[in-house]
Amino acid sequence: MLGAIGSKSLSDVILFEVSTERVLTFKNMVRTNNVRFAVNNTLLRKPISQYVGPSLDNISLTITLDAQYGVDPKVEYNKLIRIQRDGALVSIVIGTTAFGTYRWRIVNLSIPKELIDNTGFIRRSVVNITFEEYARG
Repeated sequence: MLGAIGSKSLSDVILFEVSTERVLTFKNMVRTNNVRFAVNNTLLRKPISQYVGPSLDNISLTITLDAQYGVDPKVEYNKLIRIQRDGALVSIVIGTTAFGTYRWRIVNLSIPKELIDNTGFIRRSVVNITFEEYARG
């Protein structure tokens, strides 16, 4: 196993793996970290910036779901849709590294169907996902 995107329900876990039966990997993973500043306006002078604290991190990545490599695109992207619509929180683990301080939520999901065969079966879909950190108070 290369990694996983997982929620509490095992049926909604996306496993990244490379084996003789199945290849499911990701590419273009980008983590974005920001901080927050407040701007205090002053009379007849430049505003004063004040550090407020860290902002929520984002992770974006692209997953290619391809039936040629033992993956049913519809099953896998339906997991992602379910996670997003339920507002479920997921862990993101790559190798032995868990990302973030707690969990993540899917804020954006783009699922173009790239290749559909003559029976209407979706053969390949490239999914673009954006996660936002979910911080506990």
